[in-house]
Amino acid sequence: MASCPVNTARLYMTDWDASSVIMITLPQGQATTIAGSGAASSIDGVGLDATFNRPCALAVTADGAALFVADCLGHRIRRVEVATGAVTTVAGSGTAGRANGAGNEAQFYHPAALALAPNGDTLFVADCTGHVIRRVNVASGVVTTLAGSGAKGSADGPGPSATFSRPQGLALSPDGAALFVADHGNHKIRLVDVSSAVVTTVAGSGEKGSADGVGGCAQLEAPRAIALSPQGSTLAVCCVADPSRIRFVHVAAPPPPPSFAPLVVPPSTFSADMKKTWGDASLPQGMVTFLVGDDEERVEHVSKCVLCARSVVFRTMFGIGMKERDAAEVTVSDTNLASFTAFIEYLCADELNLGEGEQARRALDLRELAQMYQVPRLELLCAQALQESVGPATAVPLLEAAHMTGDGRLLAQCRRFVADNAAEVRASGGVEQLSDLGVAKGLLGDALDQVSELQGAMRALGAVR
Repeated sequence: MASCPVNTARLYMTDWDASSVIMITLPQGQATTIAGSGAASSIDGVGLDATFNRPCALAVTADGAALFVADCLGHRIRRVEVATGAVTTVAGSGTAGRANGAGNEAQFYHPAALALAPNGDTLFVADCTGHVIRRVNVASGVVTTLAGSGAKGSADGPGPSATFSRPQGLALSPDGAALFVADHGNHKIRLVDVSSAVVTTVAGSGEKGSADGVGGCAQLEAPRAIALSPQGSTLAVCCVADPSRIRFVHVAAPPPPPSFAPLVVPPSTFSADMKKTWGDASLPQGMVTFLVGDDEERVEHVSKCVLCARSVVFRTMFGIGMKERDAAEVTVSDTNLASFTAFIEYLCADELNLGEGEQARRALDLRELAQMYQVPRLELLCAQALQESVGPATAVPLLEAAHMTGDGRLLAQCRRFVADNAAEVRASGGVEQLSDLGVAKGLLGDALDQVSELQGAMRALGAVR
């Protein structure tokens, strides 16, 4: 099945049993036979006067005016003009074989999949029983073999040295440079470099199965149909053995982390702030005690005047006419004693104390307090500390935290670290520290590009939870 590039309300499909080509109009779902009488033969003609012999794949031209059809048991490549239903043979004598040549001098052996180059001048054909990938010049009908010796096998290598086993699916990269092949009999996804014809294996061990993994560690079972995402980064794979499930093969590396300007922490303003604490009658007098968290733990005897000089939020809170101005105690929820104490220490002494062993967690808490009380330099210091704390044991929890707080810089750094150091992250137990498995699954899927060590850890963690 294929959609029309210029009219997405039209889908085209081949009907194997009825030996015909059908157009489906959306959203009604109306099906109309545009070519093929239903008789199993390969006669050119117009509309229902033409015949096909078990057509099994098609490709649509960029302007939507014509379809190319793999006439599987007819051993031919056919063309259908959408407007008139006129059917002509592009290439293939009708006799099974592997001969190259022009038009009806060429032979195919059960053509099973098609892919049209972006410029429309070349049609690629998966010649299933011929075990080769063919190339058809659309204008001249000249057929050549792009890759495959014709022998059944799974060897990688240049053009005629490579081998396939019943290739049945094709997908071409957006730039037309890479041709992906569903190598049905080998249980693999192969890649043909169009310019050099070199064949490599992208995924699949060669043993049939359903195990996820990277490259040759993954298993597929008789892949038949494949489709490439518009960006060219991910293949969707349908396997004959499990048609109800779609497998995804990531064929391009994740995009590079976004570029950010260097993180610059400005000089301290502590001395200038302290000069504001005298000569201003609007500043409050006296001390305040903070009752922190659910247990109302106490941070005692903090100068209101200093707090006002260091934070515009405290300046408002303890301003003239506010009830907190004369209050001896103020309740602070949604934080903990250690983090709030470190926050007050920074305001009163200009010292950043992240403690021992939990520096990343403390930096996250302090940054949240800095944002809440509008202390921008402390916020930058915490961001700097978080970047420096990314490591095997912290990268995954920080990835999750960066997503939750919308910190694009930290998110990009953690994603890159996890992708580059998957084994170390797995061994450190970083995955087990997650609080939101669903969020992390999505983030790790993008960041890791199927790194097997962490995929296994995620599955195990999901089973426990």
